[in-house]
Amino acid sequence: MVGLLAGLISGFLWGVNNLFLSLGYGYLSGENFPVGTTFFVMMGIPLACVALTDTAAAISMLFLHSARGLLLPIVRTFKTRSGLVICLAALLGGPVGQTSYVLGISMAGAANALIISSLYPIVGCLLAAFWLKQPISGRMWLGIFLSVAGSILVGYQPEAGGNGMFHLGILFALVSALCWGSESVIAVYGMKDMIPDVAITIREVVSGTVLLFIVLPCIRGYPALNAIYRTEGAFHFFLAAGIVAGLSYMLWYKANHMIGCAKGMAANITYIIWGCLLNFLFGNGAEITVSVMAGCLLVMVGVVLVTVNPKKLFSKEEI
Repeated sequence: MVGLLAGLISGFLWGVNNLFLSLGYGYLSGENFPVGTTFFVMMGIPLACVALTDTAAAISMLFLHSARGLLLPIVRTFKTRSGLVICLAALLGGPVGQTSYVLGISMAGAANALIISSLYPIVGCLLAAFWLKQPISGRMWLGIFLSVAGSILVGYQPEAGGNGMFHLGILFALVSALCWGSESVIAVYGMKDMIPDVAITIREVVSGTVLLFIVLPCIRGYPALNAIYRTEGAFHFFLAAGIVAGLSYMLWYKANHMIGCAKGMAANITYIIWGCLLNFLFGNGAEITVSVMAGCLLVMVGVVLVTVNPKKLFSKEEI
C-alpha cells in the first residue's frame, strides 16, 4: 500500500510539474521574450528548460538528503558498481531520453511524439519481466495497455502539415520511450544495494550536470538559458517545476523499488489526468472534452487492473 501511494503521489506531483512548466512557457511566449531563430525556439529553449529543471531537482535532492545525513553515503555510492548502474539510468532517462523527446517534438510534432513516447510503460514492463523476472499477469498487461491508450486520448491533438524530418522525429520519440522504460528497470536493478533516496539524488545530479555542462554547450543553448533567466516569471516557474519534479522522481523510484516496475509505472502514469485537471482548474488553456474524459477513465481502469488483485481483494483472509 505504501509503494502504491508513493506511485500515485508521484503522478500527482508530475501533474503539478506539468502545470508549472506550462505557466513558465506562457511567459516565454510574451512580447518581451526574444523569439530568435527556429532552432532557438524548437530546440534551444526546450533543452534549456530541461537542463534548468533537472539542475533545480538535483540541488533540491542534495539539500533534502544532505539534511538527513545521506551526503556521505551518496558520495561513496558514486564509486560503487550499483552507483554506476544508477548513473547509466540517469543518462538514459535524462540527457538521452529528454533530448530525443525534444527532437521528436521539433521534427514530428508534439502529438506524434506524445503517442510514441507514452509507450514507455510497455517497454519498462517487458524489460522488467525478462531481466528482473518480475511477474506480469495478463490482467496487468491489459491494464498497462489501457493506461497507455488513455494517456494518448487525453494528450492527443491532431496536427496539420508535416516536414521532411517527420520519420526521423518518430525515431527520436521511439528512442525516448526506450530510454524512459529502460531507466525504471535499470534503476530498480541498481537499488538492490542502496536506498531509493540515494539513488534518486545520484540520478538528478548526473542528469542535471550532463544537460547543463555537456548537452547545452553542444547545441549552443546558453543564449536560450540566459533568455529564460532574464524572463523572471518563467525562471521562477521552471525552478518550482524542477523541485517538484525531483520529489516526483524520488517517489517514483520508491514505488518501483517497493512494488515493481509494472505497478509503479501504472500508478505514475496518472500524471496525465492530474496535468489535464490542474491546467483546466487554473485556466491554462486545457479543455475537458469527451476524448479527455474517456482517456482519463481508461487510465483509471488500467491502474486498477494493474495494482489491484481481485482474488486477494475478496479473499476470506482479507475480510
